Amino acid sequence: MNPLERLQLDFQRYILADEAPGAIHAAVREQYGLNAGSRLAIYHRAYRSRLRQALCEAYDKTWSFIGDDMFAELANSYLAAHPSRHANLRWFGAGLAAHAETALPDYPFIAELAALEWALGLAFDAQDVAPLAAIDVAAIPPEEWGDLQFGLHPSVHLLDMHWNAVALWQALAADAEPPQVQQSDNPTHWLVWRQGEQPHFRSLAAAEAQALYRIAEGASFGEVCAAAGEDAMLALAGYLQHWLAQGVLVKQ
Repeated sequence: MNPLERLQLDFQRYILADEAPGAIHAAVREQYGLNAGSRLAIYHRAYRSRLRQALCEAYDKTWSFIGDDMFAELANSYLAAHPSRHANLRWFGAGLAAHAETALPDYPFIAELAALEWALGLAFDAQDVAPLAAIDVAAIPPEEWGDLQFGLHPSVHLLDMHWNAVALWQALAADAEPPQVQQSDNPTHWLVWRQGEQPHFRSLAAAEAQALYRIAEGASFGEVCAAAGEDAMLALAGYLQHWLAQGVLVKQ
């Protein structure tokens, strides 16, 4: 390793670590004004400030809902527990919802609000894959439907919510007063996907959610039908029409 590479590595270690400057301190020339330690600290703080800014951008509704102070505490604890491992800051906040669940156990709705925001962002950024359309399946012979396998579009995410996080997000998106936080007696199921270059979400009946979960697990359409039961065949046919119309499925 040449001297320049060693200097760059020492500087990187200092920027990434929560500790004293170490070897890089000796490489910084003292001069009038701020001393070497204070000058290095500018870069140390600026790096963390940019990471916090990335979290604010990815979770702006969560930030708005819980306020500056609480979000700063959440972001700082996330930075300490999850140092960035990504070259692209877009992906730095991937674990914030899970972190909020453990860091803020008295406020579980915050984790669900953050999970919804992240899913909407992923839906927007998902790979541009042509969805399966009704015309694509119209010519499939009836005898082949049992073994037919669909996949979920890359933009699709399935969320199970125990709180009214969706209502909170909708109010925040409309610059309206958020409703009171409420917990559901039973989890509600939500579909997040992209259509027309914009992320969308809608609630799902339990049977529809279970069918989509089985498709995600690789079940054939025959297996999905068998799990749903004979009484659900008509409903399942309706679900399939909605999925094809909304671009939720892809060829497997």
